[in-house]
Amino acid sequence: MKLILLKTNLVEGLTAVERAVNESSNLPILKNILLKAEGGKITLIATNLELAVEYSIPGKVLEGGIIAAPFSLLNSIIRNLAAERISIEEEGRKVSIITDNYEATLQGQDPKEFPIIPSIHDETSRLTLATSSFREALGSVIVAAQYSDIRPEISGVYLEYSGGEMILAATDGFRLSERKVDPGSVKSDSEKISAILPLKTATELLKMFKEQHEITVFVESNQALLSAPNERVISRLIDGSFPDYRAVIPKNPPHEAVVERQELINAVRLASSFSGRANDITLKTGDNKKFLEVYATDSALGESSYKVPAKLTGEKFSVVFNWRYLLDGLKIFSGADIVLGIHSSERPALLHNPKEPHLIYVVMPIKG
Repeated sequence: MKLILLKTNLVEGLTAVERAVNESSNLPILKNILLKAEGGKITLIATNLELAVEYSIPGKVLEGGIIAAPFSLLNSIIRNLAAERISIEEEGRKVSIITDNYEATLQGQDPKEFPIIPSIHDETSRLTLATSSFREALGSVIVAAQYSDIRPEISGVYLEYSGGEMILAATDGFRLSERKVDPGSVKSDSEKISAILPLKTATELLKMFKEQHEITVFVESNQALLSAPNERVISRLIDGSFPDYRAVIPKNPPHEAVVERQELINAVRLASSFSGRANDITLKTGDNKKFLEVYATDSALGESSYKVPAKLTGEKFSVVFNWRYLLDGLKIFSGADIVLGIHSSERPALLHNPKEPHLIYVVMPIKG
């Protein structure tokens, strides 16, 4: 193998595949990446057995080949080089890195020991949409996901395509977020597609596919492939059925408070300092129904009260929430106002904005 690369491009590729390198693994080969040059194309590949990332970078291929190289050492060397033009040569499992004034040789590994990267055999179940639309929707729902040993089916983000509409949703049993993607921005040959992406995969995907391209999502029974022009991610899927979360979404809450979203965020943050170990804060309507009071108290710390101007409908209410869960929901919206819909102190509350009909957030109160 003989390659000529620009440092900028190589660093970009190393950054992309780093997310799938498993430095703590008991399998030494997983601490390596595959460096492959075939047909004039240079590809970097890494896997932790649950997630695999392939990233193609531009460069000149003088001689093709493939080698497993230690990621940590290779990454450290490349990032600290001053030269922009880098030559990489491989012979006898030795990887040489050469610039005008520097040369190093790394001990590579047999590429045959590297795990086989799964491939998608059925490409009919696929969705195509803009990378920005996918990342934006994913970022809106992932806040409600949490790893669970007891209920693995909720340890990720649910993806569903049905009737021309794509939906992402996540829940940890205490809160729920659902985001609908604009139907005009999604293309598919399938009538229905569903999958549960593991939380770790979803978290890493938020850091990837940042360029403005189209992303194609292929889904099989136990794995998914997400593909963009220079980047491919293959992930296992979570077995099981995602819960029927739509049944818990509040319908027509009788009590509503319309408030300025950023001011409510500030009020929740201030109250959180007095919330104590339970992380509980109280939202209650004022006597004249012209403000929403955000209140917290702790016997050892004191108390805090912030009155947020509000437009209130229905009867007065007083509901206790986990401030972290409430704040997470407020932050995923972008509009100036937020509508808080309340049924009772024991039923789920609904956060939404009529100007953002594609997004909802549901949070359970803390029972007194």
